[in-house]
Amino acid sequence: MNIEQAKNILTRQVISKRTPKGRPIHEGAIEALNATLKDSKNYGNEVVQCESCGFVISILLTQNGCPNCGIEELSTKIIE
Repeated sequence: MNIEQAKNILTRQVISKRTPKGRPIHEGAIEALNATLKDSKNYGNEVVQCESCGFVISILLTQNGCPNCGIEELSTKIIE
């Protein structure tokens, strides 16, 4: 799934400040979500989901693992 396809998931996370698994999202991760949504040039890139907290984010922002919890186990299989 690319960013364009996941835009509604990303937006819901910003509004609710919760991951699709219901876990809280901290302010730094909200900033990463906002950056992803604003960067329309990269909408063709993949999104990944953290196996632990469920945070969904652009693959471009996961060099150090999940921006929300830090876990490095990320999946391209997105569960809403």
